[in-house]
Amino acid sequence: MANSPDSDTRTPPHVLWRGLSLLRGRRRLLAGALLTTLVISAGQLAGPKLKQIGIDDGIRAGDARLLGWVVVVALGVHLATVVAGYFQASLLNRIGQDAIHDLRLRLFDHLQAQSLDYYEREQPGQIISRILNDMDAINELLTSTVTALLADVVVLVGTSVILFRYHTGLALAIHFLIPLMFLLGWAFRTRVHATFMRARQTIAAVTARLHESVAGMRVIQGFAREHRSCEEFGQLLQEDRDANMAGATVFATLSPGVELINALGICIVFWYGGLLILRGELAIGVAVAFILYLNHLFDPVRRLSEMFATVQRAVVALERVFEVLDRKPTVTNAPGAVSIPPLRDGVEFRGVCFSYDGAREILRDVSFRAGFGETVALVGPTGAGKSTILKLLARFYDPQAGEILLDGRDLRSVTLESLRRQIGFVPQEPFLFAGSLRDNIRYGRPDAPDAEVERAARLAQAHDFIAALPEGYDTDVHERGVRLSGGQRQLIAFARALLVNPRILILDEATSSVDPFTEKRIQDALRVLLRDRIAFVIAHRLSTVVHADQILVVQDGGIAARGRHEELLYSCSLYRALYERRFQDTAEEEAVVA
Repeated sequence: MANSPDSDTRTPPHVLWRGLSLLRGRRRLLAGALLTTLVISAGQLAGPKLKQIGIDDGIRAGDARLLGWVVVVALGVHLATVVAGYFQASLLNRIGQDAIHDLRLRLFDHLQAQSLDYYEREQPGQIISRILNDMDAINELLTSTVTALLADVVVLVGTSVILFRYHTGLALAIHFLIPLMFLLGWAFRTRVHATFMRARQTIAAVTARLHESVAGMRVIQGFAREHRSCEEFGQLLQEDRDANMAGATVFATLSPGVELINALGICIVFWYGGLLILRGELAIGVAVAFILYLNHLFDPVRRLSEMFATVQRAVVALERVFEVLDRKPTVTNAPGAVSIPPLRDGVEFRGVCFSYDGAREILRDVSFRAGFGETVALVGPTGAGKSTILKLLARFYDPQAGEILLDGRDLRSVTLESLRRQIGFVPQEPFLFAGSLRDNIRYGRPDAPDAEVERAARLAQAHDFIAALPEGYDTDVHERGVRLSGGQRQLIAFARALLVNPRILILDEATSSVDPFTEKRIQDALRVLLRDRIAFVIAHRLSTVVHADQILVVQDGGIAARGRHEELLYSCSLYRALYERRFQDTAEEEAVVA
């Protein structure tokens, strides 16, 4: 987080002004909102004055005609205030919704550009909370707070001028109370920022746990952890409740103090104003107007004190949002990066070293070359660095040392888009988006015709099960493809990768969830498809390994051995051990299939 609850409790001015800059480009709407605010403020100031005239110059003077006109004017002022209020609400809503729409879109677009390390470190729920929950406080700042501040300043200044014109002594007696109101609000400011920061953090934690629980419901129910999960969620809700109760306590302490000062002002008017009336120095209508204006005088001061809390809440939200917007991706296009043409030669790793945290080295001096049309299998113990090699190839990360070349060009010298458009990726746990199977398959090529979608599905051995569904390719799979089996989701991901016709195909345990019969058919199709591309495969089954043109045995972050299957069985003890432990069991399955 930008600040912890125990850190700086002051309102950073640059954050506030940066937040107000979101209103740029909406000058006409703002001008209309400010105009309606002035009309409403003028109506509020006119009310007590009209009542004073009605009492002193109408009722007490016995002038019924003047009294009638005062009533008509008062009704007109009230009607104008109501109409202005309607347009003000409409304009403020438009301003707020437009600004928040633009900010959310800007934030989402910025998140798309973030590197993979950001998402591997941040919880999805925390990110969602910044896009959704924090925007409410920012919306309040950009709309009602800005106009309310102007209205309260206008009413406060106008009321003060009118009261001094009525009676200087009584006005001075009342105005001595205003500094007390501001001091009271200022005294609570140090607690407000910390309180709202804690509230934002707790609701973000609740959102994160809720997202995690929904996504992992199968695991929760599979291990009968429902009760414990509910207890943990309840603890987070309790922390959120405590944070909000702390904020309510701040206001519960502030409000009585404000009301006490307001009551003291009314007592001063009754006592001092009453003495002035008894001495004939003040008209009754003026005293009534004084009491009415007293609310106009203290209400803005009260709201300005409370508005400070609103501003603090918005500043906390802005800090959290700007923290994301100010974050620079770790992997970006270098200055002068060029769009690379379709791969023709091959991929080469030269002395590549990499660490995720800068402390523990994951890859050390990795060097190999894969020619166009080759299939390269990566085998090795869990955690050896196989997946990291493929992540570097897709440039999800950049190595700390060494080079990765594509047709002789360093990956860092080409644009990310041109690189990744040449890569088809099938992960071990494929992700499907909410929508139809057809749209999921053509995710990488939204304009692909239905015939090509079906062809890719047939090559991936997915067509038969899709055709058997009631709605076929139009079947809605829902988020993450929860209506499909693990093997079916993997076949859809396979078809999605094949449809983009990639020059580089990355298969990360891509057939681990399919049965041997389906895998054999996929392998038969791949033998044809892989002739015109490079395939990098993290092997799980023997069939993938034995047909590879090159097998890289990865151990402790380095290439321990390389060669074909038959060579490595005799020359590499680690590969032979892996074969005997992991691959030999699947050989019996594949023998049955064959």
